[in-house]
Amino acid sequence: MNKLLFTFIFLFSCTIFGQKILKLKNEEKFDEIIKLENESSNLSGEELYYMGYAFFMKENDVKAIEYYDKALTKKFDNPIVYFQKGYSQMFLKQYDKALENINVAIEKAPLAEFYVEKANIFKYQKDDVNEDRTYEQGLKNADKEGKWYLTLAKNAGNFYYASKKDYKKSEEIYRNAVILFPEEYILYEKLIKSLNASNKFTEANEVFEKVKTFYNQKVLSEDYMKFKNMAVDEFAWKDQYINVFKSFEKPKNTLESLYKVYLIDKSGEKIERKFNIEKTIKVEKTDPEYVICEETKDGHSTYPIGFKDDSFTLSTLRELVTDVLNKEVNPAASIKVNK
Repeated sequence: MNKLLFTFIFLFSCTIFGQKILKLKNEEKFDEIIKLENESSNLSGEELYYMGYAFFMKENDVKAIEYYDKALTKKFDNPIVYFQKGYSQMFLKQYDKALENINVAIEKAPLAEFYVEKANIFKYQKDDVNEDRTYEQGLKNADKEGKWYLTLAKNAGNFYYASKKDYKKSEEIYRNAVILFPEEYILYEKLIKSLNASNKFTEANEVFEKVKTFYNQKVLSEDYMKFKNMAVDEFAWKDQYINVFKSFEKPKNTLESLYKVYLIDKSGEKIERKFNIEKTIKVEKTDPEYVICEETKDGHSTYPIGFKDDSFTLSTLRELVTDVLNKEVNPAASIKVNK
């Protein structure tokens, strides 16, 4: 075999091998890619990246980094290589190295995904200052399309809402996100909660009424349609949180609920107590239309406090529920359920 023919066969076999790697990667057959490691010396930089990605998907970050470095050595100078290398280093808790590589990726291409994971590194390090800075930069510089920008907006909004208690900032982020992603209905919920956290009850109710139109059009996601309500408020009682859900349907019959209120246990994982703001029977004009009731293991308790009509604000609801939790008000009537 002459030298020219040998070179042709060699290059042809490398091309076929490289195409095989790409095909397996697209088919997500990462085990099959890893089996080809011994034949990897002839791979291009891009194909070496695929090899590294296969190791990453099999949770072998050390080997993944090894092949990302080989890809860079072969001049595959793509931002995704730097990002994936930093991503693997993040899982290995090599945070400083991870930031160096993700920063390179961002310099080359300020993608929302890169900002999301950079912010996560600062979250793991409990570095609020740099997490804040990363969200600011990401929301400003990243392409405002696609699922990763949506994730960036959600994470940023939650950071300012839950960690910083900066409800004005979270409101701003969610308002902008709703404009960009009008069919992502969870954003309306988060916006409503941010507004109510700032005691902007009228504005929050206006957004809720808009969501009600989506409910009536039957376009909301499955859980909203199934449970017929949406989370609208969250407030603290001592060292626990209380979640408030509002019904999309105004109660017509006795015992139907306008609001459901849940006291979350100290672990933050379970519901400790359940309250309903229920429609009741009005005998006199001065009687309340809604009363606070509690679901218990044994049955149903009604408290001698309520609301004249449905025009009350969440501020009043918080106060009365807090009175019940502080045992300043006792049940007026309890109904036991026989099991």
